[in-house]
Amino acid sequence: MHEGWAIVQGERVSFERERGVSAITVSGEATYLFVRVPHPDQLTAQRQQILNLLREAEIPLFLIKLQRHGLSFGVDSEHAARAREVLEASGFRVVVKPKRVMVSVFAQNMRELHGVFAKVAEVLYEAGVAIEQMSDAHNRITCLIEAERAPLVVERLCEAFGLPRHNIQRAPLPALEEKG
Repeated sequence: MHEGWAIVQGERVSFERERGVSAITVSGEATYLFVRVPHPDQLTAQRQQILNLLREAEIPLFLIKLQRHGLSFGVDSEHAARAREVLEASGFRVVVKPKRVMVSVFAQNMRELHGVFAKVAEVLYEAGVAIEQMSDAHNRITCLIEAERAPLVVERLCEAFGLPRHNIQRAPLPALEEKG
């Protein structure tokens, strides 16, 4: 030890949050729409038209995904009929998948944790649950699934990540802040 230095016993201080999955949320009911363009040779312009029509109708979207022949996205179920009406009036073919929810698995620094995305997908596969859409962010993984399958999925995710059931929360649907 250096002269003039003293050893001081103290409490360990950590500035980082605990790692690992910390919570699961289940959204309110959502509807997933697949929109097919009538003229595939004008795909990009028609995708933009779809987005513009829904913006003008003030229908918030989430989990937007470019599809080979169009676009897919989620909407709060209360907006589903209006979204379909607006799009079909402009010549788009719309397939509607109602009664979906978003199950989100939260962890601090999600993208730095190895295997969480794979574990979520494995749990859903083993439970026989189809994943309509999946997205990730710095603090969560979100899966769009059939609403009736949510209780099973939450139970299995809690088991897989060692979470008590009090860590489950019902959450309102996000509007545009959800990125996929």
